[in-house]
Amino acid sequence: MDTIGIALGAECIIAGLLAIFVLAKPLVAGNSKPDTLMYIKLKGHIKSKEAIEILTNLNRKGGRGLRAWGCILIALGIFVALSDMSEYYQMIYIVAFAPLLLVIPVLQTWMYASRKLR
Repeated sequence: MDTIGIALGAECIIAGLLAIFVLAKPLVAGNSKPDTLMYIKLKGHIKSKEAIEILTNLNRKGGRGLRAWGCILIALGIFVALSDMSEYYQMIYIVAFAPLLLVIPVLQTWMYASRKLR
């Protein structure tokens, strides 16, 4: 345990907690409004109530993915905080950008939506 490991671990843990409780919780609970641009795209093709239902399901799917990747990020942060990062100085650069893993569920949801809405 060194200060670099603790700082990088805290970064990953905080990013994971923010992803789970600030971003994913309202999406999974259905408390967020549908995306306006996607709603406009769907409005011409489907009835309004169906469009809102599709967008709510997409938000829930994205929230579940974000929650899963947030848990992975927290686990990585705990591992990094408890390990000695001074021995593995190459890993510092990789772990510093680990919160970018939260882009993966966004891309997965986008690909799922583009397949589903064809």
